[in-house]
Amino acid sequence: MSEPVQEPTVPGAVPTSGDPAVDEALTRLAGVEKQDLRVQLTTFEDVHTALQDRLADAEG
Repeated sequence: MSEPVQEPTVPGAVPTSGDPAVDEALTRLAGVEKQDLRVQLTTFEDVHTALQDRLADAEG
């Protein structure tokens, strides 16, 4: 992926990647710092899994 990542204009905003599946996963991180630690952990695990799945799809 050689195209630049769009930087967020609002502090705490999630940047976009240009890949809809990645962007959807990353949007789940918005505001995660305000959540309970257990919710944060679950969110991070879910996003990590979604990103791994997308990477596996891209690799074929």
